[in-house]
Amino acid sequence: MLATLKDVATKVGVSVTTVSRVLNNRGAISQETRDKVFQAVKELNYFPNEMARSLSNKNSHLLGLIVPYIAHPFFSKLTDSIEQASYRAGYKLMLCTSGQDPQREMESFSMLCANNVAGVMICSRIEEAASYFKNDFPIVSIERTIPDIPSVSCDNYKGGALVAREMAESGCRRVLLFGNQVSEYLPSYLRYQGFLEECGRLGLDAGTYFIGAEDLFAEGLSDDIAAVFQGGPQPDGIFATSDVLAARLINCLGSVREKLRRLVVVGFDGIDLSDYCGISTVVQPIREMGSLAVDILLQRIEGKMVPDRSVLPVAFLRRNSSGPGASVIR
Repeated sequence: MLATLKDVATKVGVSVTTVSRVLNNRGAISQETRDKVFQAVKELNYFPNEMARSLSNKNSHLLGLIVPYIAHPFFSKLTDSIEQASYRAGYKLMLCTSGQDPQREMESFSMLCANNVAGVMICSRIEEAASYFKNDFPIVSIERTIPDIPSVSCDNYKGGALVAREMAESGCRRVLLFGNQVSEYLPSYLRYQGFLEECGRLGLDAGTYFIGAEDLFAEGLSDDIAAVFQGGPQPDGIFATSDVLAARLINCLGSVREKLRRLVVVGFDGIDLSDYCGISTVVQPIREMGSLAVDILLQRIEGKMVPDRSVLPVAFLRRNSSGPGASVIR
């Protein structure tokens, strides 16, 4: 039997009204009570099914979107695409950011459902996400594979392989993958796998250097970049696993430049920043991914069958930071 709002209230020892206010993020509720409510929601696997059933007769024409960060250019561009596609289809979009915090992500999902959205798109980076997406509710995952939920992503494996080939064509012999540590459940892991395996096939000497997700915009990234070039043979090619990271890498080379004769840098995503900075990159079809996610979600809302996984092609775009004779060292 499915849990109800009253079951959650009884378990926590508060009123139904209090639970409703917590789930809707309304009213002055203590953090202790909020934590207890969301813990009960998770333990009871509560979901506002009364609302979901009402949507079968009356569509709210509201869609939800949860992204880790809105400041990151990839997610900004993706969000813009999703909002425009939603609007064209006659829907409004409710946006939440999770900061890659499991509790915050769960709160956002519960709040969206409690606010009568017809479906949710999520860019989850949380390993436990599958544990609270088990209900028969329209959901589409973007750049993440979650069991029993349709997903949209780019061909990350091919993208990584394209970078390795560009390194070889640029004359690199000792290359480095520089990026965030990611788990195997994320499609971006295939990006790393494609790069390293293709390097092996091409006879390139490939290494890795991982930073924390929180380090991307941190001042301490300069120290990470300096550490890459401390001691041992220096890389002559670096695959920065996002365009933002590639731009920061080039900008933070600083005094390290004098140690290097030549350095090729390639990014990934194809955001506008890579164009401004002249960075070679693997272009993800970000706008197409957003539009497709909306289309698949609307089909799910209508009860139609949709593919389990939709993988869109990528393309390599050479600019000033790679190619025969190219270098970011001036």
